Amino acid sequence: MKKLSYKTFAVVSIALTMSCSSEMTHQWVDRLNAISLPAEMQGDSLIDVYFKYNQSINGYEVSARWMPFNKNVEVGPVLINFRNLETGKEYNYFSPKYHSHDTDKISLAKNFKGHNDGDIYYFDYTSPDTIDQFKELNNNSPIGYYTPFQFMDVDFDGEDELLISDNYQGQAGNTYEVYKLVDDGLQKIDYMPLSQLTNMDRIDMEKKTITIVRFSGADDTAEFYFSHKVRKDKITKIPKFYSNSAKDFDFEQYNKEIKAPFALDSIKEYGVKEAQEYNKKYILSSILSGDSI
Repeated sequence: MKKLSYKTFAVVSIALTMSCSSEMTHQWVDRLNAISLPAEMQGDSLIDVYFKYNQSINGYEVSARWMPFNKNVEVGPVLINFRNLETGKEYNYFSPKYHSHDTDKISLAKNFKGHNDGDIYYFDYTSPDTIDQFKELNNNSPIGYYTPFQFMDVDFDGEDELLISDNYQGQAGNTYEVYKLVDDGLQKIDYMPLSQLTNMDRIDMEKKTITIVRFSGADDTAEFYFSHKVRKDKITKIPKFYSNSAKDFDFEQYNKEIKAPFALDSIKEYGVKEAQEYNKKYILSSILSGDSI
């Protein structure tokens, strides 16, 4: 990788005017540059853009080395470093393709003239409590649409997980990767329903349930109700669904995840098909026992 001269750095503050000494800037940038990158994220042609959040988040200082694919695009590989301010413990998130609402403020600005190698930005962190259209649609969802990442106990074990947004901005909002913070780094959770969270999903912290909501157009919706309990049974008798949203559910993957800490309790689908409204609910205990639905 190329070694940058600090003389090339352009320091910009987004949403907050602040002063920062050159020495302080060099410390966190140096720390990012010292972190080894995966092979697929290395290349001398990549541009290095650095950003840091003005606030600590959940006790972590958060900074990043972002590498747009060229000077005029809004997407590129990223290394995001989470450093615990009390213990000094660090967690590193790598992605070969990244952008967020914060980086979009740079790349999609009307006066944007291109990224420069060594640019530095400071962002104000957008709280997950910030009101957005999905909170209004989804009963004040705890997941923040404009929030690039957040800490929340989504597996109900008493410890916060790290959620990172893909900034997809689709019909259900964004999709979120969920990571456990373990001794040797970030451990991705790949079982349902935590492998596919969106802004339209409902998380009930008190009842310890998660409802996954999926769409296929305006009149085709399915809801999958998961509760926090060990998954013991495979689902082999698949109902004959009306909706494409329910048909698209990956029962094969679900059955591979036996002993996962969430189990599917029921499925509801509703919408309009061939000019007829439908609203069907399937109870998984009935399906497993062979009873009629």
